[in-house]
Amino acid sequence: MQLGKPILFTVLDWGLGHATRSIPIIYAFLRKGFQVSIAGEGNSLLLLKKEFPELSFYPLEGIQVSYTNSSLDVLLKTPALLNSIKKEHTQFMQLCDDLNPQLIVSDNRYGAWHPTIPSIFIGHQLYLQAPNAFSRFAEPILFQLHKQFLKRFTKIWIPDYPGNNNLSGVLSHHPSVLKSFNCEFIGTLSRLKKEVSNNPENAFEIAVLISGPEPQRSFFEEACINEAKRLNKKIIIVRGQPGEEKKSYVGNITLVSHLNNHELSSVLTQANYIVCRSGYSTLMDLVALNKTALCIPTPGQTEQLYLAKYLSKQHKIVFQYQSTMDWEKGLNSMDNNAPLSYFSEDLLEKAIESISY
Repeated sequence: MQLGKPILFTVLDWGLGHATRSIPIIYAFLRKGFQVSIAGEGNSLLLLKKEFPELSFYPLEGIQVSYTNSSLDVLLKTPALLNSIKKEHTQFMQLCDDLNPQLIVSDNRYGAWHPTIPSIFIGHQLYLQAPNAFSRFAEPILFQLHKQFLKRFTKIWIPDYPGNNNLSGVLSHHPSVLKSFNCEFIGTLSRLKKEVSNNPENAFEIAVLISGPEPQRSFFEEACINEAKRLNKKIIIVRGQPGEEKKSYVGNITLVSHLNNHELSSVLTQANYIVCRSGYSTLMDLVALNKTALCIPTPGQTEQLYLAKYLSKQHKIVFQYQSTMDWEKGLNSMDNNAPLSYFSEDLLEKAIESISY
């Protein structure tokens, strides 16, 4: 494999998770000598610009349709979803004409493919979850719909481990997924590493990570501030706003807009307890730090609800609903948990080395 080949990398802008998990992938490509250009929008693109200021960035308007409360919602929004993906694809084709990449890597952007350029889709939520038992009948239908979006990609990279000891459960390991696509597991991904601050007196007892798209990001932040006020503990709330540089204090609470990788790694490593969403990228960060957490799924996001239930049954996290959140009860339960921990060889490096054109 020749080095220096140009790659066009693009990331979905629904919260920061897709951008944060893409950081180690981009670094891995750069270590191998590839030339990486990045396309995207919003806070996710802003975060990547801060992480890779030397790279080239290009605007790409995103999909405005999201999976919300039920399988029926998804099916009803199919025309709008198809229209958004079509517009995204048109933009992406023009970008490919301008940049002439030899490889496309897309983290959850369905329109980011090219008929003559090898295209890799990064994703873990491949077998979509219905919101309740009464609509489970719709899951095979949803999978067939999802399959139409994914079949144009040359390969699917799954950020998880093969076999039974895995993080994503049926989302990535359902037999229909493994039979339908050219899948390759690349291991869990995180920009974070275990770090200990030189100033341990600045450690926080509870670290709270706010993430996800609006308006739920703001709802969660408000709910967490209310819970934090009830506890006589030193608490930091990281608001997930990379476009701001703000720091404020509310009693025992420190609120910061954003922390860089080193700062966030240090804060989370030292914290006695972590409160966060059960988004997949956040869970992968917990794996990297060998931590457990009190996880609050985003209301309406069936993937997060599934992951929270799946991992809580294994006693790797504590799970609560946002509407009945009770930190005191949840944090006490965390003492009985085993941390999220998985072991595997460097599957990402192997996947990059196996790329063929």
